[in-house]
Formats: sequence, C-alpha cells, structure tokens
Amino acid sequence: MRGEVGATKLPLVELVSVVVAGALHVTTELATSLSVSRAYNGTACVVFLGYVVWRVRQDPSVLRTWGFRTDNLRQAGWAYAAFVGIGVAAIWGASMLLGEEQRLSASSLALYVGWGLAQQFALQNLLARNLATLVGRTWPSALLASVLFAASHIPRLELSGIACAGGVVFVVLYRRVPNLYTAGAAHGVLGWMAFGCLGLE
Repeated sequence: MRGEVGATKLPLVELVSVVVAGALHVTTELATSLSVSRAYNGTACVVFLGYVVWRVRQDPSVLRTWGFRTDNLRQAGWAYAAFVGIGVAAIWGASMLLGEEQRLSASSLALYVGWGLAQQFALQNLLARNLATLVGRTWPSALLASVLFAASHIPRLELSGIACAGGVVFVVLYRRVPNLYTAGAAHGVLGWMAFGCLGLE
C-alpha cells in the first residue's frame, strides 16, 4: 500500500515542481531584467540536475525509464530525422518569406543540443510522463503537457506557438520510440534553426 502511494505521490510532486518552476520563469521574465532571468534559469537547472543525480543514485534503472538508452537508437534516429527534415524546411521557408537574415553559428549548435536535451527531459518525463501516469496515456495528457511547455515560453508568443505545436509532435514520437538522446538532438537542431533564422529573441 505504501509503495502504491509513493508511486502516485512522486509523479505529482515532480509535476507540481516543474509547473511551479515554469511559472516562476515566466514571472521572472516579465518582472525583472534579462540577467536576473538568466540567473534564475541557471539556478533552476542546477536544482533539477541535483534531483536527477539523487534519483539515479537511488535507482540507476531510472535512466532507462527516462529514455537514456541506446537499444532503440536507430529506430528513433530515423523517426526524428524525418521530423527534423520537415521542421528545418519549414523554418527555412518561413525565414525566406519573412526576409529574415540567417544567423546560424556552428559553434552554438552544441549548446542548443545540450539545452534541447534538458528541455526534452522536462517535457517528456516531468510533464508528459507524469501527466500520463496521473490521468492516463491519452491525447489530452499529450496536449496538456505541450500547452504547459509552451506556456513556460511566455512572453515570447511566437516561440510559445512553436513550442506548443512542436511539443505535441515530440510527445507523440517519444511515446512511440522513447529515446531522449534523439529527442534532445532534434530539439536542439530545430531550436538552433528557429532562433537563427526567424529572429526570435
């Protein structure tokens, strides 16, 4: 009985924690300066990283549960490659139509991929997986996870829209092929393209 309570309590605690962190991020963006916002984001990342380390020390098998695995790497790679190809073409086309200057720096791609991995961990495990555990593996849980993920990008409304649409695809793909490495790389490449080609700030 205690195990069942713990199995329900942990997803709820993780879900509430990441939603609160996202809400504080938005509040910081709106109410303070860019430097304060970045300091908050850095602090939040350190806190969640500490939690990840603690969970792994308690149960190393949680890494596989979270999608840190290589057995399905090829299958996931093909699935995400198709998504990235479509996304890159769409972003490049939109950039041409809008007359935006492309500012793609190869040196920054690795940073975007690292950030993409962190973002996908939050989306897939702290949001989508916990929502699915609490309300069922259904389309509503995928949509709600994507909406919450998009809301954390406010006040940048264009970015919020992209995050919501992309989030749905990412959650659906991840549920079919749960591999965080490929999801993070895909997120990083698309983020790199979006910021470099669409003039997003």
